Amino acid sequence: MATVRIKQGVVEGSVEDGIHSFLGLPYSEPPTGDRRWRPASAPPAWEGVRDATRFGKAAVQIVETGAELGAEQSEDCLYLNIWSGSLDPSAQQPVMVWIHGGGFLNGSSSMDVYSGQNLARRGVVVVSVNYRLGAFGFLRHPEAGGNFAVTDWVAALKWVSENVQMFGGNAQNVTIFGQSAGAVAVRTLLCTPAARGLFHRAIIQSAGFEDYAATPSPDSKRVNDTSEKFFNLLGSRDLDVLRRIPTEQIRVTSLTLCGTRPPPGYLHSPANLVWYPVPDDEIVMKEFSGWDEQVPVLFGCTQHEARAFWRPTGLHTAPGQDPSEIYTVDTLANMSKVLARGGDHEILSHFNNGKFSPYEALTELCTAAIWTEPAKATYHRFSAMNRKAYFYIFSRISPATRRSGMLAYHGAEIPYIFGNVSRNGVLKPWFGRKALAADIGPCPMDKYFDEIDVQIANDVQKAWVSFAQTGTPQFSDGFPWPLCDTVDMKLTVIGDKMEAKEWDVDKVVSILSSLRGQTRD
Repeated sequence: MATVRIKQGVVEGSVEDGIHSFLGLPYSEPPTGDRRWRPASAPPAWEGVRDATRFGKAAVQIVETGAELGAEQSEDCLYLNIWSGSLDPSAQQPVMVWIHGGGFLNGSSSMDVYSGQNLARRGVVVVSVNYRLGAFGFLRHPEAGGNFAVTDWVAALKWVSENVQMFGGNAQNVTIFGQSAGAVAVRTLLCTPAARGLFHRAIIQSAGFEDYAATPSPDSKRVNDTSEKFFNLLGSRDLDVLRRIPTEQIRVTSLTLCGTRPPPGYLHSPANLVWYPVPDDEIVMKEFSGWDEQVPVLFGCTQHEARAFWRPTGLHTAPGQDPSEIYTVDTLANMSKVLARGGDHEILSHFNNGKFSPYEALTELCTAAIWTEPAKATYHRFSAMNRKAYFYIFSRISPATRRSGMLAYHGAEIPYIFGNVSRNGVLKPWFGRKALAADIGPCPMDKYFDEIDVQIANDVQKAWVSFAQTGTPQFSDGFPWPLCDTVDMKLTVIGDKMEAKEWDVDKVVSILSSLRGQTRD
């Protein structure tokens, strides 16, 4: 056991294999009762010693995925966790603050896949945070405002700034990093004036890019319109009434409006999300008003992002359906009109060459439209701004994900970053309690990871940690990654090895890029 005195009082954590962990530390007053739909605020102090050996409660899950959260759910969810190899205030270790994904509908910092224990062995202090989800975090009310979850992220960073030195961290060297919705959170913080100066590097993984080229992106109008529907379903816009409505009723109403239920013949994608951080000219701005010019950014995506949602065995959101009835030529035509409006005929012509099954074409299209093409637009924008930025594509396919056909799916890089990869180790994806036979294959004698995965995990951790330390990601030999440059279009590919390459933009991405900026009804 180990104790640390912070601004709010004394906390007692645990030690395992030389790594100190302090779990369930409150960084704000609980957003419950009269504090529902209010900005996060300074946490209360306490007398005596606070137990920090168990995770705080997870946010209310709007969509249940079957994932093991590691904590019970509650509106009282604004807690963070810390892992550190040293509690010496003079250690001045870089700090890495993780913001989890989940479409702003599910997920928690207490999930096993986000344990910071192994990453902390690399000489960094790892912090992970919970935040409000769904309507709890992103409702827009004419009196209360909105973007409540954004205030959660800012409050967590303020807590880190005030307290992390007591856990061996350097408050003047803080990296924010997140994947999926967590990456959108990082991008949002770049546009949040209150966050300026609270972080010094940013890592954006598989979201948080420019708007989609040919389909509408989540925006203020969508959030406002959905909020009005929310009030109508609950029968009131009165804040006092709304704050007294039971948690479960808020959750169910939030789920009803969450945008994950497409009409027949269509498939859900992140483009449909409605509970989302958006510019409001109060908390979040349209431009990068939270991004200090000295803050470098590392960003990237995986090669087969869409396969986490549209899986070979069926849909992530509707398990049990026959894939042959879901992934059809008609569905491809429908989704081409949605994701590549104005270029759908060219897209269909490209896929109509006998080389792609409907499933392969659908996942190629979705990956390009939602991730790769917006990432390419981000590459150009950051370069044009003369910002120090680095781009990667994660394409490593482990034995398990090759066997399953999931390949380098959305979130595939997470176990490599957190060091949860070992030879013959068990694959724990973000989307389930454990690796299911339907997702990774039924043969217990096959490996989940192999020696290549172990080496790639080592290389990935070195790159992420060196970026946190210095602002420059490095290869295993110490050489720096190539900077984003629109002339040479260099990137780092993380496949069977990590290497710098020129970006060979594929046909689907090129078609989508040609649609960017065109006026759509």
